[in-house]
Amino acid sequence: MPLRLEAQRRRVYEHNPLKLVVIQVRFPAAIRFEQPDFIGPFQEAVRDTFPRVRQEQQVTFALTGGAPSPPALSPSWRFHTPDGAASALLARDSLSLETNTYSKFESFLPLVELLLHALTGLDVRFRERLGLRYVNEIRHPEAQSALAWASFINPAILGTVGGELLGDGVIHALENIRIREDDAIVTINHGFVGADAVAPGGDAFYQLDVDFGDERPVVFDVKATIEQVKSFHGRISNLFETSITDAMRDHLVVVEEME
Repeated sequence: MPLRLEAQRRRVYEHNPLKLVVIQVRFPAAIRFEQPDFIGPFQEAVRDTFPRVRQEQQVTFALTGGAPSPPALSPSWRFHTPDGAASALLARDSLSLETNTYSKFESFLPLVELLLHALTGLDVRFRERLGLRYVNEIRHPEAQSALAWASFINPAILGTVGGELLGDGVIHALENIRIREDDAIVTINHGFVGADAVAPGGDAFYQLDVDFGDERPVVFDVKATIEQVKSFHGRISNLFETSITDAMRDHLVVVEEME
């Protein structure tokens, strides 16, 4: 595989830099989606974990003869956990789960499994895309300039941004990388975001945004999808651990290590 990274231990940190974790399954549009009783089996399957529900409207566009048609509203359903820490969005052609209070994969995976099993109640038979995305905003009080990140981000990842060539005047430097794996396209958006580029009073940070996406159409199989999610997560975790230095680990404070 193109990502040639040495295996790393998985770690849980006291100061978790994750700002968002999203998983999405896309499938052929359900024609009956707007019928009142269509999502009933799904809601019953997730009710205990996601009891709060509300309807939302999504704006959709279509191309007709090469030109976009007027935007149309498509209903979707948002399901929340009681504390609002995680939510699932069910649309006519996709199911997403997102959280901004991610602690560790072992707590996130049961929610994924629940939603995937519930999806079978809607007679979803094919999968058009599986995506898993982790968005990190890594901060350190001593890293307010681009050069300072050389102590906290792996130089092989940091590149010229943390070097003497560009100096200390860099205020914003993001790089987009797309990598073809055997089972996914990996999209990495990473780089230094200076204080001048964030909200007033905010701190500079290093963004590490990683998305694994498999766009091969396959028969929807819950067990196979779960195994692929585990594989994606393992490689995303490995990339994160490879990207930071021991000095950053000391700052984040390791509270748990796993193989």
